[in-house]
Amino acid sequence: MEPIDLRALSAPLEALRPRLEEAYQHLDKKWCEISECLKSLPIPGNVSVIIPSDDHHPEDYLTLEWGKFKGKKRIYFSYHNFNPSPYGDYEVTTIPYEEWSGEQRIAMLEHVPSLFAAAAEETEKFIKRAHR
Repeated sequence: MEPIDLRALSAPLEALRPRLEEAYQHLDKKWCEISECLKSLPIPGNVSVIIPSDDHHPEDYLTLEWGKFKGKKRIYFSYHNFNPSPYGDYEVTTIPYEEWSGEQRIAMLEHVPSLFAAAAEETEKFIKRAHR
């Protein structure tokens, strides 16, 4: 068997490194702008938008959320997996933005307009409840 030249095999990927780092910086900047905008708005609580995630298991879904998580207002998403157990029917795994993969950062951008719409709707509901 011939020796594998890892340097030659990795050269095309190494050549992409600067562009990849730039792409991550671009995504981080977009999400920072979204987060700063949400922080500046009068949103009285947590808001979320449901994102169906699996056609074969419609009871499982994701939520893109804005709210307090571990003491800090931030963007995060949660996996809600249906799993009947003595402790409840759903297991929820919450992942803050800082831990998202590049693909998740791109995929969640599509749902930002819905998150803002949900924030407006929840704020309206809060105002109505406060005036009862």
